[in-house]
Amino acid sequence: MSLDYGKIDLFNFLTKKELDRLSKDVKIKEYKKGETVFSPGDKPEKMFVIYEGFIKIFMLISDGREQILYIYGKGEFVGGHNMLKNEDYIYHGLATSDVKIIELDKYDFSVLINNKIFLRRLIDQSYKRIRKSEKLIDRLIVINADMKVAKLLIDLIGIYGKIKANGTILLDTNITRQELASYAGISRETMSRKLSYLEDMGIIDLEDKGKILIKNMKELRKFTL
Repeated sequence: MSLDYGKIDLFNFLTKKELDRLSKDVKIKEYKKGETVFSPGDKPEKMFVIYEGFIKIFMLISDGREQILYIYGKGEFVGGHNMLKNEDYIYHGLATSDVKIIELDKYDFSVLINNKIFLRRLIDQSYKRIRKSEKLIDRLIVINADMKVAKLLIDLIGIYGKIKANGTILLDTNITRQELASYAGISRETMSRKLSYLEDMGIIDLEDKGKILIKNMKELRKFTL
């Protein structure tokens, strides 16, 4: 498929001259849901920019469980920092939906990194990533499972949230209950139990295909206090 740079904030400022400097090999690679994008030990030879879909970044902790660190969507990148520091990947990247990814090699990255606008947008995403990390740490250190689940649902609004006409918010997450549990730092059984509890309270609705409808944000926020 043809690459429309205008669809991605990291690139939509580029002039025709700058686009012409990029190699003709820049392309979109497609991954099916569940396919690996990169693994620990992979060399920093590419920067991945999501064109469509979602990927999760995770690590395996000492007891073998998966801990999700980030979920990235359209316009977000992975690998820019690895290229800058020439460091191998240390985490896993896996498609949580069918995904299309722009893959930039070292030459194209070197062209872009000298553009001040690109660099500022890279820094802006990096700053937002730090905030995501802080929210993850906050979720993991709290003991109360209700609070963990509520904080996660609120954080997922920024990734998957779609506000409906009646003011409710639909989370079309494309991830499993096990992945939700991993992201919250609890077991799958606890996640299922807490979601059912929130549904019984009239705060959310559990819909088909893993969708979650947040019906009462005010009451949901009370669990985070």
